[in-house]
Amino acid sequence: MKLSANKVDAYVNGFPPEKTPALILVYGPDQGGVRDIGQRIITSFLGADPDPLQLADLNDTDVAGGRLADEAAAIPMFGNTKLVLVRGGGGQVARAAGEYLDMPAVQALVVIEAGSLRPSAALRKLAEGHAEAIALPCFEADARELSQLVRDQLDAEGFRIEAAALEATVARLATDRGIMRREIERLVLFKGPRGSKGFSGDTALITLDDIDAALGDQSSLTLDSLIDAVALGRVAAADQTLARLTAGGQTIQTALGAVRRHFQLLHLATGLIESGTPQTQALTAFRPPLHFRRKPLVENQLRLWSRRKLERALSLLHGAEIDARAMRAAGTRLPEAVAGQILLRIARAAQR
Repeated sequence: MKLSANKVDAYVNGFPPEKTPALILVYGPDQGGVRDIGQRIITSFLGADPDPLQLADLNDTDVAGGRLADEAAAIPMFGNTKLVLVRGGGGQVARAAGEYLDMPAVQALVVIEAGSLRPSAALRKLAEGHAEAIALPCFEADARELSQLVRDQLDAEGFRIEAAALEATVARLATDRGIMRREIERLVLFKGPRGSKGFSGDTALITLDDIDAALGDQSSLTLDSLIDAVALGRVAAADQTLARLTAGGQTIQTALGAVRRHFQLLHLATGLIESGTPQTQALTAFRPPLHFRRKPLVENQLRLWSRRKLERALSLLHGAEIDARAMRAAGTRLPEAVAGQILLRIARAAQR
């Protein structure tokens, strides 16, 4: 069975369903999201602290020789459920999964965590086409999806978030759902549990100051650092920051989108200034609002970029994002080197 990406969260939140499948494949380019969904399924199926004998953890080289089927059939002595987690999505895993699904009914659940899989991939075809299996795609979240995920996670903890704080949070977070959940957990820890000071009933308001305080100590790894390096023409800094961001879990598509949004705001501010709006007032058009420490940097950027130069940069960024989306739909990714060269090309243009 195939589930569309926008229904995956609802399925996982309601897990286990009335009829639990024999096999669940979680796959896609958002590897943090894949791991997050896998862990949520494990917790829902076995509980927060399962007996170690109820959970078998295999990689793609462990499944050969019928071991996957053997692990699934080995129900623990003091439990009536068993979950087998498999990490990998190659041909060997597909063959082992097929052998498992051919077995007579067993009480185990097999969860496979894989990366990007083309529609023609054997494992994906097996999970989508078999009556006892389900495939859960996990793609990088866009800004709208991230906003909803942030709201949902905070609401579950008894918090609400003001609009400016939500915009700032989404701008700072990776599209990787695993990273996003960890950062929101960090924000919740900063604010304190239900019933702590600041709550009114079961809710507490999260403000922009809270975001700066709780999530603002990652300056060396923030998208703002990359944005400012590119827009100020600091080529070496842009290259180094992009490398640190991707090593830290940020995706190249997120980086492209963040830089593009900033350049759109520079274009808007430039138009306002050309029409007679004072620069200080034009800067208020930025969303999320500029932190006071960034205002001098953005003022310098406005001096470096003409409307025509901004339009050329935006054309490059839009083209790269279109290519990235097309490759994502095909189950692949825009190479980081290609996207990185586009950002560095724009950075060089700043000083011309």
